[in-house]
Amino acid sequence: MGRVYCIGKFQFESYEKYQEALDDIEKIRYISKKMDINEPGVAQRLYSLIREGKIIFKSAIGDDYLLYLSDMVAEDYKAISRTTFTDRMARKLKQLSPGQVIGAICMTGAVICFLVFLGSEYHDQQKIRELERIKDEQEISVASDWLSARFIEALGEDEEEEPVLAQSGTVENNVYGAELNQETVERPQGPQVLPEYQQLYQQNSDFSGWLTIPGTKIDYPVMQAVPESSDFYLTHNYMGEEDINGSIFLDSRNDFEEQDDNLIIYGHNMKSGMMFGELQNYLDETFLREHKTITFNTIYEKAEYEVVAVCLSKAAQEGEEGFRYYDFVNAGNKKNFNRYLENIKGMNVMGEDIGVSYGDRLLTLSTCNNYTEDGRLFLVAKKCSP
Repeated sequence: MGRVYCIGKFQFESYEKYQEALDDIEKIRYISKKMDINEPGVAQRLYSLIREGKIIFKSAIGDDYLLYLSDMVAEDYKAISRTTFTDRMARKLKQLSPGQVIGAICMTGAVICFLVFLGSEYHDQQKIRELERIKDEQEISVASDWLSARFIEALGEDEEEEPVLAQSGTVENNVYGAELNQETVERPQGPQVLPEYQQLYQQNSDFSGWLTIPGTKIDYPVMQAVPESSDFYLTHNYMGEEDINGSIFLDSRNDFEEQDDNLIIYGHNMKSGMMFGELQNYLDETFLREHKTITFNTIYEKAEYEVVAVCLSKAAQEGEEGFRYYDFVNAGNKKNFNRYLENIKGMNVMGEDIGVSYGDRLLTLSTCNNYTEDGRLFLVAKKCSP
């Protein structure tokens, strides 16, 4: 089998094509620094320059970037089309009789409702593509850091320019050594943000990790607001922009660096299935068996969890007595931990032995559920690695 060069999800069968991909990445980075494609008309102008051959990409990474630009152009066009449609309808209404006006208003209302529905669906799909793009960037970042690390390692080896073979699965890369002056750098104290999350963390320091449940749509960045505005991400996305979907977010009381006994993550139960809209599927025993693994990587550590309980509860009102699962962050002692477990066993709709003991680290995923007024559905998962 020949060598395969890899950058993120993209694979290249020759070093020449691999180098072309690296060149495309540099072009994209340069464009991103010089142009803001979110400004009106910029994406269209950039898309035209690429289509006319004035900006040339030679790899699949460049093709992917062109596809991303085409989505941006389509979104701008839809916004303009909706405005033009509204103006045209207003002129038509002035020419109609009262009875025709009423009929036209009803028809317009139906059309607007349909457009709102389409707009919502389009918005959701754009968010999904944006998150996929971010994950691709994370993979590219990791690949770049990996290559840089191998390059530095090559510096300490023989002075001859011998290739250093690096292999991951079927992927092989040759990195050639060179003589450079190296300086001793003092390592910073405290945990280091994982390479794939550094860019997102620099964009928004509220970013605390990434949550994934294989086989579902749940594959999102996890935010954490300060206690003074703990519900901020109920109505804002991971960039801090207002968004009806909100974000997946960690309880503001949690310390994910020191790892509390129970990390609690919240998300809306969206009808579209976004955010935590698919958690309700865990009420099906077959679905639970097939989707027991949850990956929650904080910005400092990667970890997997296994779902041990699926529970229904009710959010207690102020002054109302009752067990509040969302208040369990740290047990403090074995007695309190066991009291918490007894309550969870009573709420577990699957009725299985949850197999948790004092000292286990837990993860709770919580969302709304309409089985009762102020109903809540939540999963409890046990940390199984690292």
